[in-house]
Amino acid sequence: MSNGTFCQTDNATLTVYRQGSLTSGEKSVISSALTGYYSPTDLAVSIKSSGEYTGSSETDIIYQAGVLPATTIGRAWCDDAVTTLKCDQHYVRFNDNTSSIGAINKSDACHETGHAVGLTHGPQASPKLGLYDNRLGCMSYNDVYGLGSNNVQNINATY
Repeated sequence: MSNGTFCQTDNATLTVYRQGSLTSGEKSVISSALTGYYSPTDLAVSIKSSGEYTGSSETDIIYQAGVLPATTIGRAWCDDAVTTLKCDQHYVRFNDNTSSIGAINKSDACHETGHAVGLTHGPQASPKLGLYDNRLGCMSYNDVYGLGSNNVQNINATY
C-alpha cells in the first residue's frame, strides 16, 4: 500500500493533478474520494488541470498509473522533502495492471492520499492498531470508505 515514507504535505492548501496515464474512471474515483473525504477537513482541496513539477508552487500530489508489483494497488512517496516531516510534492502511483487486484476504488484513493497528508498504517499509529482495524478508516487494509473520526481530527489538528 505504501513505501513507508509518511511525511505530510507542507500546507493546508492541497493541490492535486491527475496525469494522463490514469483512465477517466480512475480520475473520477480520485476526485470523488478527495471531495467526499478530504474537502470536509481543514484541507483546502484543489484539483488542477495541469501539474507544477518544479519551483516554489509545486503541485502537492501528482497521481499517476504505472508499473507496480502485481499485488500492489498503489504506492505513495515524497518526491521533494522540505524537512524530515514535511514534503513539497508527493506522487501517488496506482497499478496500471489491475487484472489480479481489481480497479482502484475510493478507499484506495483515500488511503494513498492519507499518506501524503501524514496518516499512517495501524502499527505506526498511536495507539498501535492492526493493519485491518476499521477504526483506521481508509488507512485500514480493508476497503473502508471514509477517513474515520480520528483521522479527521488528526488532519484538522495538523493543518
